[in-house]
Amino acid sequence: MNENNSPINVEYARFGSRAGAYVIDAIIVGGFTIMVNAINIANFKSFLVYLPIAIITIFYKPYMESKYGATFGKMALNLKVIDQNLKQINFSQSFLRSLILIFPAILFVPIYYLAFQNPNLLEATQLMDFAQGLATEYPIQSWISRLSFLIIIVDIIVLFSDQTKTQRSLHDRIANTFVVYENKQLN
Repeated sequence: MNENNSPINVEYARFGSRAGAYVIDAIIVGGFTIMVNAINIANFKSFLVYLPIAIITIFYKPYMESKYGATFGKMALNLKVIDQNLKQINFSQSFLRSLILIFPAILFVPIYYLAFQNPNLLEATQLMDFAQGLATEYPIQSWISRLSFLIIIVDIIVLFSDQTKTQRSLHDRIANTFVVYENKQLN
């Protein structure tokens, strides 16, 4: 209901649009991250170059969704994240809804700290060589990746099994948020 007690029509985003937004964000953030990390591995081999990139990656979604109501991927597809009152979400809600992606990224930070101190890995000049060495030296990172993948699969299953029109995923339920088509909200 809006201020005049009349119903508000909201069209909730479907899986295809949400997945598309995720892919766009992955290309933007992933492309940037891979490029900077490749330059770092080839030239600097510095945790101090890696750390700000990790921080930007970790806070991208919470910042964008709390400040603009959407990430670049969601903006491209006219999607917006809202709360149960159809209002823009705050940083805490966005951080909470992003935890399934943020938590593994946070766990990688100490692994990369150790990696940038490891003489075996500092010999690598290519990103793929560094990644392969990282997997060998720190097998826990493979388990973190697998756990992250499993959580994303569960999130998608929850989204697909939502029999309501709201199409909420696990992370939406945790943060009490909804993803809607921005241009189809009628007040």
